[in-house]
Amino acid sequence: MRARFPALLLASLLPSVAAAAGAHYRLRYDAADASMAVTLCDDAAHATLRLVADDDAPRYVSGLARDGGAPVARGDGGWTARDWRAGECLRYRADLGRIAATQRPDVGWRRGDDLLAAPTLWLLQPQDADRADAEVTLPPGYALSVPWQPLPAQGGVQRYRIALTPLDWAAMAAVGRFREMPVTLPGGTLRVALLDGGTAAQRQALRAWLARVSQAVLDAYGRLPIPDVQVLVVPVSRRRGDDAVAFGQSTRGQGHALTLLVDPAAPPEAFARDWIAVHELSHLFHPYLGDEGRWLAEGLATYYQEVLRARAGLISAESAWQRLDAGFARGRADAHAGMPLAEVSERMMDLGAFMRVYWAGTAYWLDVDAALRRHSRGRLSVDVALARFRDCCLPSHRAWTPQAFVAKLDTLTGTDLFTRDYARFAGATAFPDLAPTYAALGLRTRTDGALRFGGDATAEALRTAIMAAPGSGNAASAAARQP
Repeated sequence: MRARFPALLLASLLPSVAAAAGAHYRLRYDAADASMAVTLCDDAAHATLRLVADDDAPRYVSGLARDGGAPVARGDGGWTARDWRAGECLRYRADLGRIAATQRPDVGWRRGDDLLAAPTLWLLQPQDADRADAEVTLPPGYALSVPWQPLPAQGGVQRYRIALTPLDWAAMAAVGRFREMPVTLPGGTLRVALLDGGTAAQRQALRAWLARVSQAVLDAYGRLPIPDVQVLVVPVSRRRGDDAVAFGQSTRGQGHALTLLVDPAAPPEAFARDWIAVHELSHLFHPYLGDEGRWLAEGLATYYQEVLRARAGLISAESAWQRLDAGFARGRADAHAGMPLAEVSERMMDLGAFMRVYWAGTAYWLDVDAALRRHSRGRLSVDVALARFRDCCLPSHRAWTPQAFVAKLDTLTGTDLFTRDYARFAGATAFPDLAPTYAALGLRTRTDGALRFGGDATAEALRTAIMAAPGSGNAASAAARQP
């Protein structure tokens, strides 16, 4: 997950004001000119109310007018309203069509009749607010997809609670004639919006595929990590050879969201071998860790993309081990030797060091998972640690330092393994040595690159436990065989 959409993202709709501070939005979409009429009200009085947005927001926002005609002054980084009265409102118009016309992934774009527009470009946010509520009125036949928490509708008006996250956290919103499909799982709901494109049969196949892969996330600890998640599925022509999914993104702005760029015409076998959807779903297990912690975040998602697919039966356990081993080989080849992993992580985009960051991070989670299971005789695992983190700390609408995250996991498991391995991996100037972990797992890579499976019953039990869903017969049997 990255704070801004570096490759392809869509747009989220509204930053809002803190509900505790009595801030409220009323939004009315006009399909004729693709504009949103915005009314922002704040119950509290302010000597100076500062409204913030993206630096480019003035291009798309116009007609600002306060109750009583008091001025709104524009300055660097936003607008200022002095002597704001309790209960006063501000009204303005936002040109979502112009945002979408940029056809820029991190700004806005169109897909047929559906429009996407980044909220930080048009929804003004009181600077000190962290939450707000919104009421949205749409024309008949139109739908809205946003990362905000839905509230019960009133009189045909859609209502939401919005987490006002930092302005540089990407968020996406879509408005158009699509349909939003809830996928209800233990622990939460994925609100899936299939945007314009494809035939009715293709859309039905996409729904079935999403329902299938979303079940894989349950094989970590039986529940969705986040209670409410926006999922935008955007039809595109295939751009990655024979792959069904061209791109995926997990974002945290104003709530939790996933974006998947999918070729609806791809054959069933292309969807069956996809790993991107499970990878992006796996980002729901951790908080935002910033650039310094990117290797932890991407490493966890990469580890789980193989482990959870094996547990769900989407690939075999043998294939999952082989894919992990092949990934480690790619990570070693992209080592950027001499530079600590934490520094490479922060500079990943400039360095192009994707393989080192993703696969060194994956090695961390495998190393910790194997050590936890061995030292606790199967009682602890990464699954257990993350389940406890969910119960205490998710959803989280603030950034965590990677050090704080691993320290919390240690506290929750009563160990020091997460912190100890973090210090070793973050400071490493070469790809981590996995030989001890491979020995414990009974794995050996031959000189021709083929992965061999061996070891004693304990090693086999450890391999089986990692690739078996918690609570399954295989997991219980493997735990019983661990010394």
